Amino acid sequence: MNMAIEKMQKFNLITFYNNQDAVMEQLQDFQQVELFSASQFNKQANAFFSQMQEHPEADKIEDQIGNVTWARDFLTPYVEKPSMIQALRKPLRHYTLRQLSEHAHTFDWKNIYSDLRKQDKRLRAIEQEKQDLSLQEDELNKWQYFDEHPAVLATFKETIGVLGTVPNTEINQLKKEMGKEQLQNAYLEIIHQSSTTSYLLLLFLRENQEEVQTTLSDAGFQEYEYPYEDKPAEALRQVKEKLHQLVEEERSIKARLKAQKNNYKDLGLVAEYLDSLFVRVHSNQYLLQSEYTMDLSGWVPARQTEELDRQIRQVVGKDYFLEFAEVKEEEYSNTPVLLKNHKLIKPFEALVEMYSLPQYWEIDPTPFMMPFYALAFGLMVADFGYGLLLFVASALAKYFLHFKEGMKQNINMFQICAVPTMMWGLVYGNIFGKQFSFQLLSTDSDITEILVMSMIFGFIQIMFGLGLKFYLLWRRESEKLKALLQAGSWMLFLVSAAMIAAGMLLVPETNLQSVGIACLIISLVLVVIGGSLDGNTIIGKIGSSLYSVMDITNYLSDLISYTRLMALGVAGGSIGAAFNLILSYLPTPAKFTIGIVLFIVLHGLNIFLSYLSAYVHGIRLQYLEFFNKFYTGGGRAFKPFKSNESYVQVVSEQKQQQGEE
Repeated sequence: MNMAIEKMQKFNLITFYNNQDAVMEQLQDFQQVELFSASQFNKQANAFFSQMQEHPEADKIEDQIGNVTWARDFLTPYVEKPSMIQALRKPLRHYTLRQLSEHAHTFDWKNIYSDLRKQDKRLRAIEQEKQDLSLQEDELNKWQYFDEHPAVLATFKETIGVLGTVPNTEINQLKKEMGKEQLQNAYLEIIHQSSTTSYLLLLFLRENQEEVQTTLSDAGFQEYEYPYEDKPAEALRQVKEKLHQLVEEERSIKARLKAQKNNYKDLGLVAEYLDSLFVRVHSNQYLLQSEYTMDLSGWVPARQTEELDRQIRQVVGKDYFLEFAEVKEEEYSNTPVLLKNHKLIKPFEALVEMYSLPQYWEIDPTPFMMPFYALAFGLMVADFGYGLLLFVASALAKYFLHFKEGMKQNINMFQICAVPTMMWGLVYGNIFGKQFSFQLLSTDSDITEILVMSMIFGFIQIMFGLGLKFYLLWRRESEKLKALLQAGSWMLFLVSAAMIAAGMLLVPETNLQSVGIACLIISLVLVVIGGSLDGNTIIGKIGSSLYSVMDITNYLSDLISYTRLMALGVAGGSIGAAFNLILSYLPTPAKFTIGIVLFIVLHGLNIFLSYLSAYVHGIRLQYLEFFNKFYTGGGRAFKPFKSNESYVQVVSEQKQQQGEE
């Protein structure tokens, strides 16, 4: 069995067709199988079975999902939601498929959906009416001081009365024209004036109509047709009253929507149930059927085979045939990968998944990466106070708050990394940028020693990666020579380089340097030979050999990359010390007032930057300097046949019973 990767088996189940719904629901509740087309398990099955047709309820269920989703989305802006902290303080609620089904069949969500549609339609109508009334209000505001009904203007016999507008730039000229002798009986009154337009009442004799209209036309006059029955002021009052009524109605509707907090939550449960139901009916694409039976296949972890048999027997009795098959080597590339690690290592699986899951035939790099990543993380922060703060904050967060599994594992990872951070903080003698009286290594005077230590750390991890490569190649019967020449040769090269450095710097009076040079030459010869194994032709073998020698620069650059462990650790400590120095210049009263605030803010900034740098550069070292020595990746994640958990956490009945116990 592959290290830290669940061993998988294929299974094939044949049972009566009328058991389909019960079996699929049981498998979905089990949450430990991944389905694939049953025709892939046994090619001869096509002689007895045919592809199952689309489930007749699929379209109906999809429409229902759309309706429930719309209802939740519609309520989202109105329903008051708890703050992030309030939400995290509440324990996570877990539901089984049976509980979701019972809720969906007892909760009258269809009537709620219908009512919400009506409310939505009314709100849209209110919004349109408000816009129309707002335009009317704006229009009437300009004529409200005309204290007569405009219809009276049409009753004059000898006189013509009109309402209209002219640009402000023309008003003075219009007054001047209207004041001429031939128009001396005309009357002009400005009812309202905005920044650009004047709103006018004009009265003039019918016998002067032609002259007046020419004058008005020259001034850009636009006649206004009054559309209301009442006087402008009264019409304005009525419009405002209607607007007020609409606002009150809208407020009342939104208040009722805001009060539907429980319905919002219950709709989420219904949506989860329908989503799980759609997953089940959509699984018909994997199933085969005959006149009386159905055939389905999938992947299951080997340790769950007996439990799978029990789950099937629980719903169909003895009316089934269940067969298991080992995974063949040619099927490795398509076999799903499910990692399994100790609880201290599991939080680091997310880092591997960010890069790529291992292929089924590989080893899981998580347990090998975890100690190096944690130590490197601590070395790049290297402050006892920062590490203690992270450890305590993580512990308090897990104790008082309730996180989903993914976030909880991330918090666990940072809490684990806090331990080596405190350890290296003690080595450097740093606590919140202040140095202890005792120090194993000083970031001020022992820079060279810290640099050498970082390089040694990198040397060990690279050698470890090559050791894993040697192991992976050696365990294949046909790859043992490659293990010696492509992994062993580089291990000898690095050891030889270390011997030469030690002979030059530590024990120059010995023959260690000469021995190292001889071993280095032998390793390079082996590297060239090992490189030729990848070529298929003479020219290809020569090219591969020369190219393999160029990896010398890669290994040297890999070692140099580990100097960032020293650089970031020293930089973070120096920045923290600089902040403390700045605060030391404050007067004594200020140190205990604004000084405390500055201490928290400045060190908070340094903590954030230190942890961010350690997180990112720690990942970089694993991906580029460690993984490329032995790790291929490209595996496919195990996707269990279960609910998508878009709204709530769904657990199997067995797990819920275990939790209750």
